Amino acid sequence: MTKIQNSYGSWLSQYEWSYWVTFTTRYTLTLPSGRRLMERFWNHTDFKRTGKARLFWCAEPFDLREGYHLHGLLKCNDIITIKMIAQIHNYACGNVECRKDQWHRIQVQRYNPKLGAGHYVAKYITKSLADYDMLERF
Repeated sequence: MTKIQNSYGSWLSQYEWSYWVTFTTRYTLTLPSGRRLMERFWNHTDFKRTGKARLFWCAEPFDLREGYHLHGLLKCNDIITIKMIAQIHNYACGNVECRKDQWHRIQVQRYNPKLGAGHYVAKYITKSLADYDMLERF
């Protein structure tokens, strides 16, 4: 890990996070479509109702097929459950009825600062084929 990546990782680790998330879609995701997906996810009504929230996301090339997938660190209050995060992701992907046969894969874990998720995400934001952003609501 370079000094820049380590600095980004330290910066991200100083924030309080609720969840570590990996977003994957059933369709090929480009960098611009990854950004649109994260904006739709973030602008979902449930996040707007919960008050303070923060999302840091990073799009990276997906090794299993052409395209990208996304990693994120999410801070929200406990009204938003892991199940709701998965449903919001599927809604943002276009699966508005959350049909299981059209389910878009997502992994959501409670954030553990000792596991270094901030540094994991940081290694991708310095790559030339990546996109990222910090979205906050106060």
